[in-house]
Amino acid sequence: MSARDALIVILAAGDSAPTWLRVIDGDIVQRGTGTDWLPACGLREWSADDTVMLVVPVEATTLHWISLPDLPVRQGRAAARLAALDASIGQSDTMLAVTDQQDDPAAAHLVAVVSRADIQHWLLWAQHHGIDPDIIIPSALVLPAPAEGIVRAVLGTEAVLRGGDLALAAADAIAPILIDSDNVVDLPDAAVAQALVAALDAPAINLRQGDFAKRTRTTLDTRQLARIAMWCGFIALVSLVIALIMILKLNADARRLDAQSVEVAQKVLPSANDAVMAEQELDSKLRVAGTGAYGFSGSTAGILAAMRSAPSVALTLLDRAPDGTLKATLAAPKADDINVVLIALQASGFTITATSSADPSGRVLADITVRP
Repeated sequence: MSARDALIVILAAGDSAPTWLRVIDGDIVQRGTGTDWLPACGLREWSADDTVMLVVPVEATTLHWISLPDLPVRQGRAAARLAALDASIGQSDTMLAVTDQQDDPAAAHLVAVVSRADIQHWLLWAQHHGIDPDIIIPSALVLPAPAEGIVRAVLGTEAVLRGGDLALAAADAIAPILIDSDNVVDLPDAAVAQALVAALDAPAINLRQGDFAKRTRTTLDTRQLARIAMWCGFIALVSLVIALIMILKLNADARRLDAQSVEVAQKVLPSANDAVMAEQELDSKLRVAGTGAYGFSGSTAGILAAMRSAPSVALTLLDRAPDGTLKATLAAPKADDINVVLIALQASGFTITATSSADPSGRVLADITVRP
């Protein structure tokens, strides 16, 4: 949104036509009366990047200058807003109180109280005529506050008065009571135009606050999206390169360890040419010797695991032959219970033999051998 390019619409009191001004690069280049600013400017719609300021009749607002020097600025603003609402006629939930944004705790806080119905009416009117105001400001507050005395100017079709702590329509019935006509200075049109343009960047107050604050739509920046996509691709490429380097390093380490393993294994297995062959021949020797991974513990673990599926089976004898074969005697009330264990052993990849018999108590016995 650019305050250098803007549309200023000045609403008149009553049913009079509004006055509008088009600002380009900080200068007023076009003026008109009515609501035909779009065709007059040769536009179909107003650019969302340009500022729109709606100047509303000052008599539609009640202005307060509340000084709270003992409070921090933010707390002072909140307290001034509440004080202004309490001093207003009407229900507080039907009114909107907004404050200026000055940061001097010694200065009085400017508070404008306006009917929520009026704000809604102005926004709907603006929407009907193709604009969405960024700034809504009472007309008299467009004028800068004079150091002393009161200034008078015509905004659109309405004459307004502005003092240090006063802002009202010149036609207001209370104006003659509050001001001395000898102390009023009329602003020239050039000064009024300058004040209107200056209000685009730094309005004395903006009624679009709280529930009526303008909701900005986030727009996608294609160049930024392209940069994000480029960096994401770069990060993904770097991650892929790092992963490939790690894979190559791990493969190189694995080949080096295999070569070292083969070199060590060839001291006892001269015929071993690679790690797989060395492992197979070494396992074979260990199996024959009844040691290593295929020794007592492996076969015993297999038997105990197979017996979990048959709780009624008991192990009455366990022994290991010199060739690594495990001998065991299983006892159970029924032969079917022992068959469950034998089937589980075979399913686990063990080679078994079994001979059955019976003990004096009638239990079924099975003498088995187990080899990996």
